[in-house]
Amino acid sequence: MNKLFSIILIATLCGFTMMLLLSACSDSTTDPQTTPTVTSDAAESLAGDLAYSTGGTLDQLMDLSAFATVNGMDELDAKYPDTHFDISKTYDPENGEWSIHIERERGSIDSIPYAFISRDYTLKYMNSLDQPQQYYVVDADTARTIQFNVIQGTGEHKTRRLSQQLNELNAEWIVTNANQDYLIIDGNYNRAAIDTIRTWNRTRTSDHNLQLNISDMSVPRGGQPSLLNAISGHITGHFHAEMTFTHGESYNEHIIDRDIDIVIGSGRAEIEIGPESFTADMESGELIED
Repeated sequence: MNKLFSIILIATLCGFTMMLLLSACSDSTTDPQTTPTVTSDAAESLAGDLAYSTGGTLDQLMDLSAFATVNGMDELDAKYPDTHFDISKTYDPENGEWSIHIERERGSIDSIPYAFISRDYTLKYMNSLDQPQQYYVVDADTARTIQFNVIQGTGEHKTRRLSQQLNELNAEWIVTNANQDYLIIDGNYNRAAIDTIRTWNRTRTSDHNLQLNISDMSVPRGGQPSLLNAISGHITGHFHAEMTFTHGESYNEHIIDRDIDIVIGSGRAEIEIGPESFTADMESGELIED
C-alpha cells in the first residue's frame, strides 16, 4: 500500500512539474508561425513607415517634389504647416552636390498625432547633358534628372494606436522626368525602428527592419501636402520584425518575415503581407478599417 501511494505521489508530482514547464514555454516562445494579430500589427507598422504625417516614405517624396521647383529649397518652410521647421544646406561645387539637413515637428509632443522628424539628404541636379548644375534651373536649362539620397534619419511619431522610435533610415533614389509636371522615381528605401502598439488588454512591441524597392513612382512637382493624393506607384519589399506581446506578467514572442507588395494611389496604400491585405491612409499613417 505504501509502495502504491509512493508511485501515485511521484506520478502526480511529475505531472504537475510538466504542466509548469509547458505553461512557462507557452508564455515565452519564438514562433515563426504568425497569427492574424501579428500580421495586422505588421501592417500598422508599415502604414506609419510609409505615411506623410509620420515622416515616412511619402514625407521624403514630398520634400523631393519641392526640390524639383525653382527656389524649392528656400521656400520649403512655406509649403508645410509644421509646428517647427528648420533647414540648413551647403553646396559642394567640386561634386556638384547639395547636403541638406531638415528638422521638423508636427503637433505637440503631448498630443496625438505627433511627429518629430530629422533627415539628412544629398541632392544633385543633372542637366540636359547629364552634367551637374547647382540649381533646378540654370540659364534656362531645367534639370532633367535628380540624384537624391537619404543619408540618415531619426525621430519619433505617435498615432492613436502606435508610437515609434526611428533608429535608422537611408535611401537612394533616381528621379527622371524632372522637368515635367510629374516626377518618376525609382530606388530603394531602408528603415529600422521600434514600434509600441497598445490596446486595452495588451502591449505589443515590434523591433523591425523594412526594405523597399520603389518602381516608377509618379509624384507631382511642387511639394504641397495637398498633392499627396496624386502620388501613385508600386512598391515591393521585405518586412522583418521581432514582436513581443505582453499581458500582465505573461509575454509571447513572434518572429515575422514576410515579402510585401504595396500599391500607392488616391491617398491610400493597399498593403499585401503574405496572403492578407490591408488599406492604410497615407496622410495619417493609420489603417483604414472595413
